Amino acid sequence: MTVSIPSSDIIENLIRGVAAAEIMPRWRSLSTNEKWEKRPGSVVTAADVAAEEFLERELPPLLPGSVVVGEEMIENNPAALDLLDGDAPVWVLDAVDGTSNFAKGSPDFAVMVALVRRRQTIAGWIFRPVDGDMYTCELGAGAFRNGEPLTISPSPRSMAEMAGSLGSYMRRNTDLPKRVARVTSTRCIAVDYCALVNNSIHFAHYRGVRAWDHAPGWLLHTEAGGYSRCLDGTRYQVGKPGDTGILLATDPEAWDVLQAPIQDAIAMFK
Repeated sequence: MTVSIPSSDIIENLIRGVAAAEIMPRWRSLSTNEKWEKRPGSVVTAADVAAEEFLERELPPLLPGSVVVGEEMIENNPAALDLLDGDAPVWVLDAVDGTSNFAKGSPDFAVMVALVRRRQTIAGWIFRPVDGDMYTCELGAGAFRNGEPLTISPSPRSMAEMAGSLGSYMRRNTDLPKRVARVTSTRCIAVDYCALVNNSIHFAHYRGVRAWDHAPGWLLHTEAGGYSRCLDGTRYQVGKPGDTGILLATDPEAWDVLQAPIQDAIAMFK
């Protein structure tokens, strides 16, 4: 079944609209009752809930027969993740990625939307509301920032000259940060994906690969010319991290340089 992807302009306008109506008015203005913990250490805000509800309502009519999987809805209905294995196209949503940053007043957050079929992303959108940058991609059609094409440049061949993103446990409990030139810590995966396609960092590794965190960013990175695989060498599928997560690099040679050291570091604390 071929999926007829709705006009990107329509999706972009919806995303910009929900950011203007539900997200930005609450940025640096959250009241006490507009943020809480859905579980220990995991913050959610009224902006997350309202923006997801808006997108959950407005996106499916653009593609009849499509369904939605959103970060907040999964809290109440984990079985909805099974929709990723069905025939219906799935809108995968992270209405506010980087919620803890948003709640603290940091600009490092984004709206993430992907259109997925059978665990393959076919289109994606990442919007940075504070700076107004819209990142878009479509399978086989390239990656763009504000309509301008994005191309990832090859990284240095030496690991010691590479800059990238690592999860908190990897940063704190392995020697990997000492073996590379620089490690970032934005606490927002969407921001990391934007940095990858802007050539601000060369690589990123994530052990946890929840569908809404990576569905749009993975395709954005791929369409910009980047190379990624699960660390076990298998191809990434939305919501399936393979063994020990996903590694994104500028190209296959850079991926090969990074894969063994990261896998060895993980093996030390398994």
